[in-house]
Amino acid sequence: MIKRIFYILLFFIIGSIIYLNFIGISTSKLNKIIQTEIRDKYPQINLKLNDIKILLNISTLSIDLETDYPIILLENEKIKLKKISTTYDLKSFLKREFAIKNLFIDSQKNQIKEITKLARSYKDSAQLLIIEKIVKTGEVEISIKLNFDKNEILKDDKYEITAEVENLSIDFFNRQKIEKISGNLKYSENKIQITNLESEYKGLKLLSKKILISKKNQNYIVEGTIDSKENIIPKSITNIFIKNENIKNIHLSSKNNFNFNLSKKFKITDLKFNSKINLKKAEYEDERNIKKYFPNYDNKITLLDQTININFEKKILIEGFGGLQVGEKLDDVKYNFEINKKDIKFDINLDISEIPFKIDLINFAKNDNEVANLKIIGGKKNNNFFLNKIILKKNNDIIKLNNIYFSKNFQITDFQTINLKYLDIDNKKNDISIVKSKKNSYIIEGNSFNLNKIIDQILFDNTNETKIFDNKERIFDLKFKKNFLDSDHHILNLEGNIKLNGNDVYDMSLKSSFPNKDTVSITVKTKGGQKVTTFYSDQAKPFVKKYKFVKGFEGGKIDFYSVKENKVSKSQLKIFEFSLKELPALTKILTLASLQGIADILSGEGVGFDELEMNFTNKKNLMEIDEIYAIGPAISILMEGYVEKNKIISLRGTLVPATTINKFVGSIPILGDI
Repeated sequence: MIKRIFYILLFFIIGSIIYLNFIGISTSKLNKIIQTEIRDKYPQINLKLNDIKILLNISTLSIDLETDYPIILLENEKIKLKKISTTYDLKSFLKREFAIKNLFIDSQKNQIKEITKLARSYKDSAQLLIIEKIVKTGEVEISIKLNFDKNEILKDDKYEITAEVENLSIDFFNRQKIEKISGNLKYSENKIQITNLESEYKGLKLLSKKILISKKNQNYIVEGTIDSKENIIPKSITNIFIKNENIKNIHLSSKNNFNFNLSKKFKITDLKFNSKINLKKAEYEDERNIKKYFPNYDNKITLLDQTININFEKKILIEGFGGLQVGEKLDDVKYNFEINKKDIKFDINLDISEIPFKIDLINFAKNDNEVANLKIIGGKKNNNFFLNKIILKKNNDIIKLNNIYFSKNFQITDFQTINLKYLDIDNKKNDISIVKSKKNSYIIEGNSFNLNKIIDQILFDNTNETKIFDNKERIFDLKFKKNFLDSDHHILNLEGNIKLNGNDVYDMSLKSSFPNKDTVSITVKTKGGQKVTTFYSDQAKPFVKKYKFVKGFEGGKIDFYSVKENKVSKSQLKIFEFSLKELPALTKILTLASLQGIADILSGEGVGFDELEMNFTNKKNLMEIDEIYAIGPAISILMEGYVEKNKIISLRGTLVPATTINKFVGSIPILGDI
């Protein structure tokens, strides 16, 4: 009987152990014990439990406890959980020691701030502090695994927190916000790992496969990737990185790798990043007049389909290539930039095949069927801009400029050499070099150079509006073998010098001659606030024909004298012994009143003049003509008036046939017959 009872009892005990080990029991009797112990160890936490399931682990002499859908009350905040489970060590419990070996928590969806507070209540750390400071909103489903030693201390390498995040909003310490964040987070001692991250920054969607934050000494290393899908970049973002309002409509996608150190005071150091950008489109708008170089320029340059690599480690390195559009024409450009704080170096290479290009001042242009290459190497240092090299090549033509330095206002402060060898629009060969000889002194020399466009600019452009040089004094010594004035005239052995004070020519002396030994010269002398300019040429035609309204001008000599003071110039222009083949209709009618006029027209030599003299005053854009006087065998002219540049021409006076003058003078009795 006793034996039978023993077997029954043994069977009951073994059965109970098996039942407790594999099936367990549910009870609410342990709730108060667990809640009290948790409250004693963590006073800020209240734990509301449902029935607890008890499983006996006979191999480790421990009890596994778990409960479904408990609630944690933390400083008036409610955290809803799916499950809590823990392991009680029976030996520690019997010895009245800390008996909890581990704690596993699976949550429902809760606010991230609440979960962060819970994690910090177990063991605080700088990583958790950072999370709590920067997180503003967001929900998370979290799984926590904690392991304790017998001294109630959380083991350094024995805890882990994983989370699935939705609708997270982060406000960084520089007040930059990232919103609509979702992804997975894994947190363990000294390490935070974020994967499959999606977010939105100022309307821009960002993706990240992995971001890792790990502790090293007293700092934290942050490294990872951030990619952006193809999108139009909001202006609020471009303003952070590009302080230029002229850059607009940026459309791109990018892949970015980064790492940096973060101190406990949240100071970022040792920042490194690498970016690969596929730039679909970007526009640069500027009203500065570069139409003189790109005729179809419409105040906008567009970059299209650009591949750009950016590397940053103490300095920024940028490499890129793609399409450059001016107007409706598209060509290819390559470039490199090196940015070190405020200093910049760059290398730009532009292949010009479709975009029209010209340099009016030197009469250079690229035809539609030609290909040119423009290479520019330069930079900016101490807010001053410089160009080490500008090289323009087209067929056998080459234009080189070396070591040009600019002020903050983009005025030239110095340059080393300029070399020009090219065939111009008029099919004239140009061969010229400008070399710095000593401080602020330069030598200009060459075998041949076409002055056609330069003469046009002197005669017709308001050169005072463009300030090329800064305010230093400069001397240019000139020596040319041959210079073209237009398609029909050239001069030989042009020599002399030009002295500038800033952009103002205050002293000049140039002499040359035509192939038939006729002379041409120009001088400028400044003294006592007065600038005196003289110009003389034995051949007037190359200069007078520049004025398109004068037709059929032949012969003549030209003599010009001007005095300028206080921005007002008084000038006298004289032209001797010339004829006009084409005259206005009124003038032709008047010439028919004289036999000489009829003879001149019928002979095809035009109407001749012995002398023309014009006295006028220039002030800004207004020319006041005191007198225009011209006399010839067939006609005489006397006029006055004014010319307002680009607005109005007002002239009045008389045109008198020579026969009328002769008749009037011949009728004076005292003088007799003349």
